[in-house]
Amino acid sequence: MKGPNARGITPLVTELQQVMQKRECTQAAVARAIGYSGSALNQWLAGKYKGDVATLEHAVRGFIERDSEKARNRRIRLKFTMTSTARRVFDAARMCHLDGEIGVVCGEAGAGKTISVKEYASRNSDVILVEADLGYTALDLFRELHKKCGFDGGCNLNKMKDDIIERLRDSGRLIIIDEAEHLPVRALDLLRRVNDKAEVGILFCGLARFMETLRVRQTDFAYLYTRIGFRITLDSLQAQDIETIVNEAIPGRDGLWRTFQEECYGNGRILGKLITRSLRLAELNGVPVTPEMAREAAKMLVM
Repeated sequence: MKGPNARGITPLVTELQQVMQKRECTQAAVARAIGYSGSALNQWLAGKYKGDVATLEHAVRGFIERDSEKARNRRIRLKFTMTSTARRVFDAARMCHLDGEIGVVCGEAGAGKTISVKEYASRNSDVILVEADLGYTALDLFRELHKKCGFDGGCNLNKMKDDIIERLRDSGRLIIIDEAEHLPVRALDLLRRVNDKAEVGILFCGLARFMETLRVRQTDFAYLYTRIGFRITLDSLQAQDIETIVNEAIPGRDGLWRTFQEECYGNGRILGKLITRSLRLAELNGVPVTPEMAREAAKMLVM
């Protein structure tokens, strides 16, 4: 490789700077990606790095090559499809939204709950969507709600609850809690108070065990359980749903959807992975998607 010019800038430095500018990538992000400190990368960019230049430049070349490969092979993203399952989630969200009710949507993993509530939220700017994580406390939940209501999330729990109620009162907004099975009793009870006082709808989405837990532990969840206006249990994807999803993602391949139906077992998440893996295999081999590719993709999945 050519050595540095009079200003100490090598062609590799220029190439990295071009990539950073094109991708709007910061030096800190590049440094993390190549396993160096920000100061080390900054010194190298200025032609002043005193360490092992060859090793650092090897890491930079690897970063540039990976970026180039990613640019050629963009991540495949499937468009949202209004399946019968998604329609039921939309209907549930709309009922809570319009009537200020508390509703529950339950279904097994991969039933399409998360993608549906995200789409509903994207279409309705007055929806507050919270995706609960394992170990979420009432404080964690209300800190996130507090911030999404325009506050700083820095108060104590009761103050945040009062702020949220005051901000949402008579607003007609909707709160959606995804993966609600992760929430503790106190968080659920405080959400019930938000519904009571602000009169905003709340839709809980979770695994089937969420509703079963509420039912079995009615002593703990009595206030919430009696206020649930409705419950919807999602079924597996229907054949017509699978046909629509596959034909939208892979047009012009009549009958191909039947292979995907056989391999996905009516699970939307598995279907999505099968489609993206099949599209990638087809892209890598320069051929259309075939039933054999769908079956090969199914072998790759951990199910």
